[in-house]
Amino acid sequence: MTNSKKWHTCPETGRKVTQFEHKWGIHAKDLAEQEIITPDAIHMRVRNFGTPFQRKPQPSVCEIMYGKTLYELAREIGIHPTALDQRIRLRGTAYYSSQFQHIQGKKIQGKLDWESTRKAQKPQGWLHESHPWHSMWRVIMIKYVLEGMTVEQAIEKMISQEAPVYEKP
Repeated sequence: MTNSKKWHTCPETGRKVTQFEHKWGIHAKDLAEQEIITPDAIHMRVRNFGTPFQRKPQPSVCEIMYGKTLYELAREIGIHPTALDQRIRLRGTAYYSSQFQHIQGKKIQGKLDWESTRKAQKPQGWLHESHPWHSMWRVIMIKYVLEGMTVEQAIEKMISQEAPVYEKP
């Protein structure tokens, strides 16, 4: 029986590294610990998106509009993410306020604190900070939209690697 793992030698340290670590610069287990997921999920990202640093197929509406995830924006405004999502869908903006006196920022007794849940603790952004597009994806998308493309067409062009910010590792 042969070992199916292919090993490479790191030029700096001289130690053996896995094929994944050789290609992406980080071990799958280390990245999984950062992301609070399993290494299998990291390998599925590579299979689905071609890179371990892309978390979702496309950015959420909240990320496109405000450059923040739903959870980040909910913490900033001080409301529950579900209420914020509904506000964006129904009113078109996260910062809508009515004349009604809300209990914003106050905890309702007996309710689970959403900020302490595991889902709220995990990194939620579309792209990992190590992804080559991370710093520029919104700028490129806005450029494409101003050129007359829809958001879906702009995302499709970015994902198909035609965008100028894509660099293969």
